[in-house]
Amino acid sequence: MSDSEIIIKRYGDGSENRGIISGMNVLEPINDNVSPAPDSLAIDAVFNDKSRLPGMLDEIDVRLLWAHRESLRAGSWNYDSLANDFWRLYQNDVDGGVLTAAGRSVSLQGRGVYIVPSGLPMSSRNDADITQFYMHFDLRGVPPFAFRELFPGPVLVPDVSGFYDSVEDLGERVARHGSSDLATQCRIKGTVYEAFGHYLGEVSAELIERSWKRMAALEPVLPALHMIEDRLDQVIRNGDLSAACNLSEDYFIHKFRDATGFTPTAFIRKRRVAMGAQLLLFTTESIESIATKTGFTDRFYFSRVFTRETGHPPAAYRRSPRT
Repeated sequence: MSDSEIIIKRYGDGSENRGIISGMNVLEPINDNVSPAPDSLAIDAVFNDKSRLPGMLDEIDVRLLWAHRESLRAGSWNYDSLANDFWRLYQNDVDGGVLTAAGRSVSLQGRGVYIVPSGLPMSSRNDADITQFYMHFDLRGVPPFAFRELFPGPVLVPDVSGFYDSVEDLGERVARHGSSDLATQCRIKGTVYEAFGHYLGEVSAELIERSWKRMAALEPVLPALHMIEDRLDQVIRNGDLSAACNLSEDYFIHKFRDATGFTPTAFIRKRRVAMGAQLLLFTTESIESIATKTGFTDRFYFSRVFTRETGHPPAAYRRSPRT
């Protein structure tokens, strides 16, 4: 399935409940008239010194999966385990929502915009009636663990230049018209980039530097990471991955494990399961079709591996709440 395909199979054109998968690349314009904060100058120095960057910014792309706004009665957002194979962006209209991850509970302030990283086991609850606008997306180009220090859990995006108002306006548009039209998808994707920009603008230069060092360790195997993402539906051999990185096979496996914490085989398996999870939640593709598109020989092998990795059979996972 191409990244540009709009997924409306589950609900049809007339419903406001729509999932989207988009490969567009939309960046918000920069306001040159705004003077940067003193600390942001140090951060800019890190970003703009090309000799110190792993050259990944141009490789990162937001892949949209789902956008929706809904009203939730008190207690109807109480989930012990939320699917976590994608990133989230939340905005609730009032206080009352709580996310808990790694033993820490975060009370979501009304109208605040929060980024929730991929791969974070968490639970949710709402002690009051809320209207919630949320976006689900994936970051292609850099694996989620590369952002672990920057996003240790749900983070609050600062309200810069009326950003909360802009997100609220976008949520109203999605509620009225859905999210399948080109203009709305551009706005959603731009909002995700803007949220990252506002959040990173408040992060210390020291933390940015540490995160870049983590990402820099990926640079020697970056071509292999891209090949894996592009060929999840195919047989992927270590020899092909090492050749893409201009490394011997043994040295490539060593560097890959050092950079990612996984062998290439284990990493490929996890990426296939993550893609399968997204297709289960956001499309009506059959399990057989999903197995094929994620590189498994048949639905039974896919189901066995998926259950072992996620703790849920594919059919049960498909019934997980998209929230």
